[in-house]
Amino acid sequence: MGKLARKRFASRDRRAERYGEIGRAFEAEMAGHLQKMQDEKLITGFVAHPPDSPEDRDGRDFTVTASLGGKEASKSFGVTISLKRWNHSKVLHPDVPQFCFPLGTKPETIRARVLSLFKP
Repeated sequence: MGKLARKRFASRDRRAERYGEIGRAFEAEMAGHLQKMQDEKLITGFVAHPPDSPEDRDGRDFTVTASLGGKEASKSFGVTISLKRWNHSKVLHPDVPQFCFPLGTKPETIRARVLSLFKP
C-alpha cells in the first residue's frame, strides 16, 4: 500500500473516531433531554442502554416509559447524528425506531419525535 493510501485510510480512521466521540457525547445529551422530559412529567422514566450492551447491539440506545390512559407503555429506539449510519441502522434493525438528530437539532424536535413513539 502506498504512502498516499495509508494517509487516506488514517484520515478516515481519525474521522470515524471523532464522529464516534461526538455520537457518544450526543447520547449523553439525549439522556439530558429525556431527564428534562421526565422532570416535566411528559414521560415517566427512561433507560440509557450502555454502549455494546445486548440492547445497544439490537439498535436500542434508549427505552422510554410513558403513562397512556393509566397504563405504562415502554418504547425503545436508537439515535444517531449521521444520515449514513441512520440509513444503515434502519436496515439492520427494522423493528426498532431509529432517529437521526444531526448536530444542532432543536430540543423541541427531539421531544416531538420521542413523544411520537406513543401516538397510535
